[in-house]
Amino acid sequence: MTLFHKRREGQITVELMLILPVLMLIVFFILEYGNIAYHTIIANHASYEFARIGALVGTNKPSGKANTGTMRNKINAAKTKVFGADAQRITVGVKVQQTGIDPMYKKHRHEDVVVTVVYPVRLIFPGTSWLLASEPKRNGFRKVTAVTRMPVEKTYASSDSK
Repeated sequence: MTLFHKRREGQITVELMLILPVLMLIVFFILEYGNIAYHTIIANHASYEFARIGALVGTNKPSGKANTGTMRNKINAAKTKVFGADAQRITVGVKVQQTGIDPMYKKHRHEDVVVTVVYPVRLIFPGTSWLLASEPKRNGFRKVTAVTRMPVEKTYASSDSK
């Protein structure tokens, strides 16, 4: 009878060694998605705040044209204050688009500031870069892009001075 008794002492160890890497990779992907989601929220909030800064400082005279250079300077100063040493890795694009003309006062142009923030997220868990990283994958970064459009705040010049 003892001739047919099979020894199974190492079976659990072998099964664990086959399943454990797959299980850990799944856990790492879930945690990495949480990391990316967190940084996406930061990028969206930064984009909103930078657009708000651009909308408020965009023009200095009533019904005047928006000044993109002033917007960029103020936004870059805010970017440095908010992100500190990491500010160099973050790209902020500022664009002004005309959206219409006031029919009552032709000199007043409606303009929007469009702010694009490209925020590189360092992937922190092993094995996730080959699927989640942006090119080049060997760097281990995923670029998150956030875009916000906001109307430029302008005061109206008197409509009597047409």
